Amino acid sequence: MAHDTVLAQAQAFARLKAHTDLIGPVYGTEDWSMFLYALAKMQTPQSVVELGTGLGATALWVAQAMKEVGGGRIWTIDSGQDWAGILGHSPDLFTPAQRNMDFAAYMADVIADFGLRGHLEFIGRTMPPYPELGQKLDWLFSDFRHGPNDILEILGHFLPRMADSSSIFIDSASTSFPSYAMLELLAAQLNAGKVPAMLLRTTAPDQHEALWQQVRCSRYTLMHMVERKARVQNSTAWLKIEPADLRPYPAAPFH
Repeated sequence: MAHDTVLAQAQAFARLKAHTDLIGPVYGTEDWSMFLYALAKMQTPQSVVELGTGLGATALWVAQAMKEVGGGRIWTIDSGQDWAGILGHSPDLFTPAQRNMDFAAYMADVIADFGLRGHLEFIGRTMPPYPELGQKLDWLFSDFRHGPNDILEILGHFLPRMADSSSIFIDSASTSFPSYAMLELLAAQLNAGKVPAMLLRTTAPDQHEALWQQVRCSRYTLMHMVERKARVQNSTAWLKIEPADLRPYPAAPFH
């Protein structure tokens, strides 16, 4: 890699780090977004959906990783309903011009400022219904609703649409006992080749066969990632999906 390219990436990294250190604490994503940046550099996901944009920290870092590796796109979706409240209690986080913008305009401004239009798209809409992008997803990050029934609705829609080797990240689920317990039970049943009736009811009928096929051919690893920080949003449940095979994925040669 040329010296000028490395220098440009380092400068972009420093600018983005300063920005997300400023806005990240609003939703507790200043460290999590850096973790996803590193993971995206290693795994190079091509199609990522984020439910619940927050202030864009996670989406910006994933898009920056995609820009550096030369491919991939993240769609981040939010209604912007919290924007007025954030401006009310934390106006100093934003420039004078941004304070006069609606949320869609703010996102367009930061995406352009960091040169990420080729890898990051903001979609302003309420959910559900959840989006159908017509392609398999490598990652899904949900920072939207965290209750067991909400998670089942999200998984019912997206599980049949995930790539063979993919990951689903659910914010705050690991430190909410009902959601934690549901995910533990769900992962065990999926790994036993079973689709719980509650999950099947949240899956569109035309996606039932895709869901069954995935369960038959996959293994599921559930990991609980908890910060050692005293704040409400301090955990993420990571459901990793891999083909049922004799080697780890993404596929790499043994040594």
